[in-house]
Amino acid sequence: MNAKELNIGEWVEYKQHPVSIVEIDTQNERAVIWDNQNNSRLNVSVKELHDDPQCHCDSHVYY
Repeated sequence: MNAKELNIGEWVEYKQHPVSIVEIDTQNERAVIWDNQNNSRLNVSVKELHDDPQCHCDSHVYY
């Protein structure tokens, strides 16, 4: 993805599971995400994030 396409609070796919965007660094093309599956915050390249319409935001799982 591109950093300008992301929104704080948005759910996207990271390593085949949904994560939430916490912070966005558009200058360095990085994002801080909340990984609910591993209960951790990670600083990752936005290129590792994927928009996925099957990401169900309310349940933190795919439907």
